[in-house]
Amino acid sequence: MPSEFVAARKKPPPELLFAAGRKKQQPPPPGMAFVPSEFAAAGVGRKRQPAPPVEIRRVWAHNVEEEFRIIRNAIDHFPYVSMDTEFPGVIHRPTKHPALLTASDRYDLLRRNVDALHLIQVGITLAASPTSAPALAFEINLSDFDQRVHRHAAESVQLLAEHGVDLAAHRRHGVRASALAPLLMSSGLVCSHGAVKWVTFHSAYDFAYLVKLLMGRKLPRSMAEFLNLVRVFFGDEVYDVKHMMRHCGGELYGGLERVAAALQVKRAAGRCHQAASDSLLTWDVFRRMRELYFLKHGVEAYQGVLFGLELDMDMPNNKTSSLPLVAAR
Repeated sequence: MPSEFVAARKKPPPELLFAAGRKKQQPPPPGMAFVPSEFAAAGVGRKRQPAPPVEIRRVWAHNVEEEFRIIRNAIDHFPYVSMDTEFPGVIHRPTKHPALLTASDRYDLLRRNVDALHLIQVGITLAASPTSAPALAFEINLSDFDQRVHRHAAESVQLLAEHGVDLAAHRRHGVRASALAPLLMSSGLVCSHGAVKWVTFHSAYDFAYLVKLLMGRKLPRSMAEFLNLVRVFFGDEVYDVKHMMRHCGGELYGGLERVAAALQVKRAAGRCHQAASDSLLTWDVFRRMRELYFLKHGVEAYQGVLFGLELDMDMPNNKTSSLPLVAAR
């Protein structure tokens, strides 16, 4: 791995470990464990109680350092990360029927779109275990995209605006991608040597945008090299719920909203087509799917596979091969 991408994860001294940019807290009485206020609501250090509603923490340029201090302090407690992104649609589309596309064709299409466009939002949800309710949710708003000058799919940008994404506010107050990359590298979220597990939904594009951001350059031309970078940055335990749905007896299909409705999973906070809210819903859908379909044999057999880039989709007579890489999310 190139040395410029290996950012040392500096641990703060013990007395600052849970400061997280908040007011200084008094030490606990003797014999009581210290629980930072940001984590107390999630049930760390106390008896199990019904999970309270999750607050989505909005991250802008003015508070990004503070919010990433919270993430760095939280990740050891909550190593399960659900992720979603928002971006301005796709501008390159296949020239042949999706059923005829190979995995390499689909990656090439993804690469050309991601290299040409800009990331708008990153949403991450943190949880303590595969069965735990979400504990913390962050919505990172980026400033790089300007629909007045940058290429985009007009219908996708309009959809985001209709669901509350304020692109003018992003331009004025958002985090620059060049500033977000080193914060991610030092956060403990990436390059964690297997400590962090990732849960996503239809996430080839999501990971592609993050790999591009972390590298600071365009994506590799080879799909194999791209998938290797996903493993380097995000580890082996990456789960794409859209891929896992193929192994639920044909009972689940469609986008995230449809699947959540089928599983009777309600959105915990926020609105659809906003990254943090969708990452929360993705986590709760994963938990419910795991409980209903994978409790006996586990989910390990499905790790490390991104929907749309499955090599077995190239096999003849595979019914799922007709699914395009970009579908309803």
